[in-house]
Amino acid sequence: MDKSTPRLISTNSSLFLDTLRLSAALIVAVFHAYIMWFPEKDSTTTPLFNISHAAVVVFFVLSGYVIAYTTTINNRGSLQYAQARLSRLYSVVLPALLITGVTEIIVRYTNSDLHAMYSRGSSLPRYILSGSFLNEIWFFSAAPPMNSPLWSLSYEFWYYIIFGLWFFRTTGWKSTAFLLLACFIAGPKILLMMPIWLAGFAAYRLPKLNISPAKSWIFVFLAVCVTVATVVYVPIFPRPIGTPPLFFANQFVTDWVNGLFFAVALWFLPLSKHVVPSRNWVASFRKVADLTFPIYVLHNPLLILSRVILGYERNNIAHMWQNLIVVLIASAIIGVFLEKYRPLWSKSFGTLLGLKSKLKRVYA
Repeated sequence: MDKSTPRLISTNSSLFLDTLRLSAALIVAVFHAYIMWFPEKDSTTTPLFNISHAAVVVFFVLSGYVIAYTTTINNRGSLQYAQARLSRLYSVVLPALLITGVTEIIVRYTNSDLHAMYSRGSSLPRYILSGSFLNEIWFFSAAPPMNSPLWSLSYEFWYYIIFGLWFFRTTGWKSTAFLLLACFIAGPKILLMMPIWLAGFAAYRLPKLNISPAKSWIFVFLAVCVTVATVVYVPIFPRPIGTPPLFFANQFVTDWVNGLFFAVALWFLPLSKHVVPSRNWVASFRKVADLTFPIYVLHNPLLILSRVILGYERNNIAHMWQNLIVVLIASAIIGVFLEKYRPLWSKSFGTLLGLKSKLKRVYA
């Protein structure tokens, strides 16, 4: 496909990407439910733990791929880029922090033993840091313990910032200085995992092989199989995640390998020269897949809250699934509500960024 030709994501490829991101979120939710109901299985060496962490690696690759697509097909400039990314993150992260805080208060006064399991000293600084996406910079790992999945959102935020400063850079030293400053603030943990995000970006931007869609899907399937094999069989290196100083970036070499093979799978995805209207059921599935983000950031505090409201029977798989299904439904309902008000977030950030741009021109 010629570089000047629009490289649009076809219906089948879009359906594939939606399935992947929804599956990844559900895998993480199942994992967290499992270790709550079967705490003796909570080990960084178990296959389920590796698969759950690999699901986050999949998110990073998908994020890079989608940003490459949107900035190529619909590049409206740096302000619109910042508006889209900030509204997307804050429209879900701030409500998630609010729900996590309410959950923590309820648990604190209804089940002190359960609260003690998730207590790591003063909670307020963790909420402030997570709300400003500073909870994972350098050697911090300070997401609220009742919502540990928020760690990856800090990584995502800084990838958006660093990429935006590079992609929309201008001539002169200031542009380079801001880029270096962002990298410095993010720190080594986040930068160590950024090649995974960039692999997703490259998967879209690199030239495609001139092969038929049928052959492309064969290679996609083979690359996904290889990715699964690397997740299961490649040893964790240099060390299991969760301990200082790198915390969730501890096994960055293993994550590079997993991310690279998954990026290869995305590289083989067939792209289209023309827009093809989606069938009704495909559009409906896209709306379901759009609940991935709310499910990811809400399931953990809601699972903990469900233990207070619905009860808790340790090592009872049926009870675990009962609570998990209720939590997934609740997350989906909240997600639909949050999506309804997302345009307000976009408008607010648009106004804020537009005002900043005007002030910059006035005082330039």
